Amino acid sequence: MKFKILGEKGNPVIVMLTGSFCPGECLDYIYSRMKDYYIIIPTYNGHYKDSKDFTTRENEAREIREYLCELGVEHIQMIYGQSMGTEVGMELYKQLANEGIKVQNLFFDGAPMIQLSVPYKAFMRFKFGTMIKMFRDKSIDEAINMKFLKQFAGNKINSLKPMIESLVMVAPFITKNTLKNEVECCYTFDFPELDEEMQKHTYFFYGEDEKAYKLCCKFVEKAYPNANYRIEKEQGHMSYSCEYTDEYVAWLQDIIEAK
Repeated sequence: MKFKILGEKGNPVIVMLTGSFCPGECLDYIYSRMKDYYIIIPTYNGHYKDSKDFTTRENEAREIREYLCELGVEHIQMIYGQSMGTEVGMELYKQLANEGIKVQNLFFDGAPMIQLSVPYKAFMRFKFGTMIKMFRDKSIDEAINMKFLKQFAGNKINSLKPMIESLVMVAPFITKNTLKNEVECCYTFDFPELDEEMQKHTYFFYGEDEKAYKLCCKFVEKAYPNANYRIEKEQGHMSYSCEYTDEYVAWLQDIIEAK
């Protein structure tokens, strides 16, 4: 796993986790606007040249936890996760809590927290595998017009261009094993327990048009009834953060700075 660090040690610590098949750089449009923080951005195993494969959310979270411990981090102001990063983030929170490391806030955008059947997961492996293969020999503009991506992002696909550029960059390094394991990570979720107080410091954000909202949000609300939920109309998977980045970052900072 690779890590990028921005900001001065001693500032509030933010850990930012990407979605499936994305390097840490795909979050640049967010973290480049966030000043006065100590921001740690992992790039998962399997997402860069000569990397070992992505295995499980437990293993990815363990490597991040160990890195944070090596840095001497004792308090984290926010774990931020997009898409699959929400599941890695929940696992990371659980492991950090076991280490006695305090996490103040959790913020998850487009959380695909669900238990899918074996046949459905096989179908998603096929869909994602087809997407990755197509990304390996397509331009950015060609990738944006892929029907599969439009199903995720709705009519806001053009706003996701920065993320799609990252996907195209990473596609040559995604192995069959990494792909299979990321599908398992996304769609075999066990809803770790959060106490009522932590739920009040947990934020789930969805676009109303995204499949993650339509399929998953009701299960998330049942598991975490005291969490904070915001559903944005006419938005797809993570499209709001790209289309209204300044407002989105201001919201994150309000949460981080709240007493």
